[in-house]
Amino acid sequence: MTSSTLNSDSFEPRWGYVWLTAILLVSFAVGGFELFVRGGGLGPNYVDNRALWADSRHRLNKAGKEAIVLLGASRMQRAVDVDTMSDQFERPVFQLSLEGSSYLPLLENLAVDPRITGSVVVSIAPAFTFNRLLSQVDEGKQSSYLEYYSQQSYVHRLEQQLTLFLQGHIAFRARRARLSAVIPEVVATGTLPSRDHKTIFRNRVVHMNYDLMPVQQTEDGIVALYLENAEPYTSVEFDSVVNYIKTIVSLLRQKGVDVYFVRLPSAGAVRALEAELFPREQFWNVLEDNVDATFVHFADHPELEGYVSKDGSHIDTAHMVSFTEKLNDVLDRNRLRTASE
Repeated sequence: MTSSTLNSDSFEPRWGYVWLTAILLVSFAVGGFELFVRGGGLGPNYVDNRALWADSRHRLNKAGKEAIVLLGASRMQRAVDVDTMSDQFERPVFQLSLEGSSYLPLLENLAVDPRITGSVVVSIAPAFTFNRLLSQVDEGKQSSYLEYYSQQSYVHRLEQQLTLFLQGHIAFRARRARLSAVIPEVVATGTLPSRDHKTIFRNRVVHMNYDLMPVQQTEDGIVALYLENAEPYTSVEFDSVVNYIKTIVSLLRQKGVDVYFVRLPSAGAVRALEAELFPREQFWNVLEDNVDATFVHFADHPELEGYVSKDGSHIDTAHMVSFTEKLNDVLDRNRLRTASE
């Protein structure tokens, strides 16, 4: 005979406690993994993709005439410390350079956008301005980023803001800190994956640690890339390019935008090859003589020398702040002013 004191309800799980226990266990596991990968130096770290770039491009629209916009490829992105430039000029600075791409699509985009009324500083790297094989190097990368930016809905932008917030605050979202990367490495070697050689910040500044690169970048490596992907424009072809740039800059100047073309330093074998393929008098000087902009060439400013990394092509991250301070001084002497002026 079944006891009348038995009650089937007593065997019902207490779901509140079950869920609380599950949440606590998951939180401890996630938190522990977060501390584990942070301790190994694996994050947080942003991904320098089209979402991060588009975020900077959208923020530029609200900055008005105080904005300083940086255009170019990897030389500009690795050379200028955005915070240092912003502090010195007391103006917001937007890094819109894009590694391995031509600045021309974005320069045109800024020219036709009525909201852009500040100053534009363009890095003239010979391979991305004087090179008839530019399309082979660029592959339309910046145009695709502009298309992504222009097609973003309001909801998409909100989602993008959340993604960027998480990237900046949660280490295990970094590429090398994901479970799919960590577990195989720990099983195989007993250690975490090595830190990424490239650190990206929200303002799109890039810090390079050459010692962590799987394949070291050297002058010879950059020279080999040049020989494979660079060929000077003919005079007729370059005249067409100059006229195109002249037209774009004219549109910017009509809006009151100050435009600066800057030739950032290169060194060693890279510098020698650039001088051989793209002689200054045949390319840089022609551009300077025909375009209504301010031109700054590192060879005319000895204070800009001595900061290039061992690859001969980019400013060394260890010298980025010092180089930016020197570049700021040069730009200041060439009319780029603080907000109060």
